[in-house]
Amino acid sequence: MGVILSKTQILVKVEIINIRIIFMLLFSIIIPQLFANIVDNCPKFYTNNSQKEANIGCGVNLSLLEHTWQPPDSLLKVDITEKLYKIKELGFKTVRLPVAFDLFLQPNSSNLQIKLVDKLGDAFNTCQKLGLTLIITYHYGKVYYGSSNRYSERDRIMWMWKQLQNKFKGMGYQSLLFELYNEPTEERSAWKEDITYIINGLRWEDKDRFYIIGGTNYNNADELLDLGKLNDDKILYTIHFYEPYIFTHQGAEWVKDRTYMTKIPYPYEKKRMPSLEKSSQGSAVEQDYTKYPAEGTKEYIMVRLRRIVDECKKRNMTLVCTEAGVITDAEEKYRRNYLEDITNIMDELNVPLILWDYDEKFSVVMPNKKLIKEVKHWLEKKR
Repeated sequence: MGVILSKTQILVKVEIINIRIIFMLLFSIIIPQLFANIVDNCPKFYTNNSQKEANIGCGVNLSLLEHTWQPPDSLLKVDITEKLYKIKELGFKTVRLPVAFDLFLQPNSSNLQIKLVDKLGDAFNTCQKLGLTLIITYHYGKVYYGSSNRYSERDRIMWMWKQLQNKFKGMGYQSLLFELYNEPTEERSAWKEDITYIINGLRWEDKDRFYIIGGTNYNNADELLDLGKLNDDKILYTIHFYEPYIFTHQGAEWVKDRTYMTKIPYPYEKKRMPSLEKSSQGSAVEQDYTKYPAEGTKEYIMVRLRRIVDECKKRNMTLVCTEAGVITDAEEKYRRNYLEDITNIMDELNVPLILWDYDEKFSVVMPNKKLIKEVKHWLEKKR
């Protein structure tokens, strides 16, 4: 026979049940969130999932996190927020952020340092606030022509990207893109196999993220056509365009065997060309020098790029140019001539262009912190 409870006993029992329900709700909602914050230490990102198409406009590269010649801790301490605000103020729509992942790994592993992930999260947050598209790109990969480590290395690269992809999953699909490997140098068929493998592994975990890839030989335009369209509908295809190389890289310290000549004019002017040294006979410099009268013109660049653009259209490959520019060692008036031509040509061909770079060796900002006039006009036309 059941026990009959008094009114007071019933009220007490109801209160106990209510307390238990409240406690369970707190435990199921608040505690997991606290635990996630402690364990994951993931920065909170601003999200915008309403649109699923990539949005790339006039852009600029912000060089910093690929500086392998500097201590990684000092790089992580540099606050780029002010520069991002300035980039927005100048009229750019996209920022490409090169990152040497391998510089920021935890000891004896391929796990990214939390400080790097936090810094990229901060950059993403700031870009979201400003309405800037952010491209994160992996610099200085370790797969080379004839590499014996390509199979283990492509797994390692995929794992580093997966860590970032998981942090950003569900966030900024229109305004955050991953450029998976900067300037590959593998043999053609090996590169196509390896980048396809990496994309497939990443796509398994995120169906909506846009990836950017290019051809081998340093994102060469012709090599992109050889790579062709891959079986993925959220791929953008990039080229890096620094032609004519003898002009855009004149005086560059890192490729002295090809770029030691300076005072090269653009467009080509015979009477202003420096003389070719006898020691250059039979070298790559001689070849570049000999071709420059034909290649050092706006007409040549237009024909060269139009062919690439037309081929990409035929193959339904969305083309972007994530690097183009001129070294500051070139004379200012010739830099300005080239930047005016390359921006106008890319506009005419409807190719989104991201200039290299904001304020370093290929700076589009003058010493007085003002934009080069031709770049300023380019941005003003796009507003």
